[in-house]
Amino acid sequence: MGNQIFKNHLDSRDDLEDEIKRLETDDNYISRPQVNAPRLEEKKYTPASDEALGLQAERELDGYRKQGETAIREKRDSDEKSMLDMKEGYGANRDGELSKLEESYNSAVRATDADAIKRGLARSSVAAIGRAEIEKEYLAKNAEISATYGKKIAELDKEIAALDGKLKSALDDFNLSYATRLNERITELKSERDKKVADVAEYNNDIRAKQAQLDMQAAKTQSELYSAALEQKKKENSIENFSEEQRDAMYKSIYKLMDEYLGGMDKGEARLELINHSLYRDHLSSYYYARLFDKYGRSEPEGVTMRDRNNGV
Repeated sequence: MGNQIFKNHLDSRDDLEDEIKRLETDDNYISRPQVNAPRLEEKKYTPASDEALGLQAERELDGYRKQGETAIREKRDSDEKSMLDMKEGYGANRDGELSKLEESYNSAVRATDADAIKRGLARSSVAAIGRAEIEKEYLAKNAEISATYGKKIAELDKEIAALDGKLKSALDDFNLSYATRLNERITELKSERDKKVADVAEYNNDIRAKQAQLDMQAAKTQSELYSAALEQKKKENSIENFSEEQRDAMYKSIYKLMDEYLGGMDKGEARLELINHSLYRDHLSSYYYARLFDKYGRSEPEGVTMRDRNNGV
């Protein structure tokens, strides 16, 4: 039972050597020093989505859009007011000229009638012809004045009627300009975002490389400190500093390890292991090595097995 337990524990000669070193140096009482490298801070950046950048561009250009549309609508209203004022002015000028024309006509008729009466021709055909000529001239000029101003007013009415169409056309042109400007701003924002993503990635890659170097240096320093502590402990607990009782107890413990390790093999393997490796001779006193050699190193007499030897036969 004891052999099987140790066989599971000491699976190889390396395991056996480690146990021997532990007994010789007592290094299992050395605590490994902790050397922690400083932690470098990486940048954190969450890039905005294309949709978010589109909304941002719209917010930035909202004032430009509203001002542009307002300016176009205000110009339409201003143009309409100017034309209505001009139309009203044409109407007033027409009415004024017609009024003056009528006054001139009435004055001419009165003068003609007075002259006819003076000459005793009030009921004559001459007087009638004179009044007819004056009326004809009046009507012609009245028609001319009305037609001139009517044409101007009609042209203004046509321009006023076209204002809504011009407004729509101006808004369409502005919307095209706005859309172009909006797309340009979205492109700029995407470019700024992508550059920042690249800059953050480059910075963090550099930080990770530096962190790896710091971690490696910390691990190296920790290993060096641990090795130095082990070496110091080994010197303090070297066999030369052991008392005779400590040395004998150590050899006895090592002998027990070797005995149980070799006891897990068949006799041929155990004998070859013992005589072919200096490990056993180097780490035992002459007394304990002789005991181990006597048990495992000698050739077996005919009929005697390793199990018999282990059982004390």
